[in-house]
Amino acid sequence: MVEKEIYLLRHGDTGKQGCYLGATDVPLSAKGLAQVRDTAKTLRQKNIDRVFCSPMLRCRQTFEQLELANPYRIDELLKEVDFGRWEGKSFAEIVAGDAEAVADWARDPAQFCFPGGEALVNFHNRVSAIMKMLGEDSSERILVVTHGGVIRHLLCLYLAIPTEKYLAFDVQTGSYSSLRLYSGGAVLTGMNIRG
Repeated sequence: MVEKEIYLLRHGDTGKQGCYLGATDVPLSAKGLAQVRDTAKTLRQKNIDRVFCSPMLRCRQTFEQLELANPYRIDELLKEVDFGRWEGKSFAEIVAGDAEAVADWARDPAQFCFPGGEALVNFHNRVSAIMKMLGEDSSERILVVTHGGVIRHLLCLYLAIPTEKYLAFDVQTGSYSSLRLYSGGAVLTGMNIRG
């Protein structure tokens, strides 16, 4: 028996593709606004009961573009991981300036803490708390407006895939993925859906 439908919407493009943006609060680009307006056409047909949204500007702007008249909640749990001193940098820049930390990350990702940022164990605990929050909500169709890292980790948890495999999911900006939850697990019903 189906318990609920979960829609995981990644915020639209910010024009900062290729840079690590977690705690940096940036707005959507014109492209991002257009992406979300296009995706909104599909989401409005889903009879969403409840919306949870990250407090970051790019997510709040994404939610506003949807023009849904649903009850919603802004929740700190839904923030992206804080990349610390790597914020705003490309991977090439990070490797050039912080090669030892990158090697530590590769060696033991479960115990890694982004320099000056968030420990991955804390991020994983936050994502687990999101899953619990969604499970306890009585709504049947829930939309979550959040970030790529959060969505990747939620997909792993719901589908019983080790979270170390999170990069197996190419979560694109301005698109949503959908899950159907049952008492015994979850089924991925869509990936990177747009308008």
